Amino acid sequence: MSDADTDDDGERNRREVAYRLFAAEFDDADFSYAESDEERAPNYVVTPTGARVNRLFVVGVLTAVEAVNDDVVRARVVDPTGAFVVYAGQYQPEALAALEAAETPSFVAVTGKARTFEPDDADVVYTSVRPETVSEVDADTRDRWVVATAERTLSRVRTAAAAHDRVERGDSLESALAAAGVAPGLASGIPRAFDHYGTTPAYLGAVRDLAADAARVVAGDTDTVGGLAVAPSEAGDATLDFAADLGADASFGGASETDAETQPDSSAGDAGAPAGTPDSTASSVDTDDGEPASETASPDGDAGPSTGPVTDGESGAADEDGEMYELSAEEREAVKDEYGVDFSTGDEIPEAGEHDIDAPGPDEGVESEAAAASTDDGGDAVADPGDFDADGTGDDSPPADVDVEEYVVELMDDLDDGDGVPRSEVVSTAADSLGVDADEVEAAVTSALMSGRCYESGDDRLKAI
Repeated sequence: MSDADTDDDGERNRREVAYRLFAAEFDDADFSYAESDEERAPNYVVTPTGARVNRLFVVGVLTAVEAVNDDVVRARVVDPTGAFVVYAGQYQPEALAALEAAETPSFVAVTGKARTFEPDDADVVYTSVRPETVSEVDADTRDRWVVATAERTLSRVRTAAAAHDRVERGDSLESALAAAGVAPGLASGIPRAFDHYGTTPAYLGAVRDLAADAARVVAGDTDTVGGLAVAPSEAGDATLDFAADLGADASFGGASETDAETQPDSSAGDAGAPAGTPDSTASSVDTDDGEPASETASPDGDAGPSTGPVTDGESGAADEDGEMYELSAEEREAVKDEYGVDFSTGDEIPEAGEHDIDAPGPDEGVESEAAAASTDDGGDAVADPGDFDADGTGDDSPPADVDVEEYVVELMDDLDDGDGVPRSEVVSTAADSLGVDADEVEAAVTSALMSGRCYESGDDRLKAI
């Protein structure tokens, strides 16, 4: 075998770096493609902001695990912006076992392949994650992931905004971005996103606000993140005054930074290397295993490493797709000044109590994204999951300007006898108590579910987290 053939095989077998991506943006994605017609060529999902994703690294609240059939389970992992759907089957035995054994709710980290699926009888495309590893984590790890993902989302949106202002499109835009120092994956993904989604300034602005709100949740400045109410192609009055200066930021989205990503404690070979620890070579390219698009029909692929506790480590790999980029000092100051987010990186989350973020102890259970930003004074005790009222009165009667979502989450906790509360009872009780329409309460319940503040415990029953 020639040296060239050996190099080609090594290039095909190297693993892609896993992207950090919020669920709301991933849910808006409906476009995927393969780099070539080869059987094991990597598949990419392109999001509306231009993230070209082969693998994902997700941390959130595991709110549900259900059997799809005898061989496949479907799980729901919620971050502050929405939910990821995870399918695990017989070809992911470690991930499958971890999901089947996991408690709900609990904090988990999932590394896996990004997938899209379009049913034959429906004009809709669903996104999902095929897990390589699933590991239990703690609240601090989730908070660090949120802040790091917010940073990288803001970085990507600024690059996409700068690209939107240019006249080039298609291959010409890709060449222009590459010449400006944008990482190859992002330089390739942004033109494809513009061509497929028609991404507008209004959508880029909405994703920017979403990322900033997610960081605010960790900082304790807000309890929830508003969803992406703007479609990728929806026009609006937004301006691109937040666009990056690609001329000044010649290495914008480059590979000079490393990713601080969680890893299982157990060692594993190449087939199960955790995200952030690909081969020692700088270029990280993964191959797909040729499985069908439908995860429920025939899940396929490599088995990940054995699961275990996850810590927020520092070891990482150089990113050639722009995912490992961190904001420059000037950009961080701009974000801090505009949004009041005072973290430089995900590793600089303050100790519990400094920003009213409490990590639960070993026996204290888990909290939702909203409950993680508690009003506790920094002591060891974790606030009551139902105690969302800043006044702490415990009175069931709502104040004049009550937040309906806050009220229904408290109500679930108050009415729960251990098996959850029927959804209809929550809706009717809240509507009567607040004097609002049932539809408004239903919307609040849906928002609480999407934000990870409650989950469905079966038979249309709800439990607060």
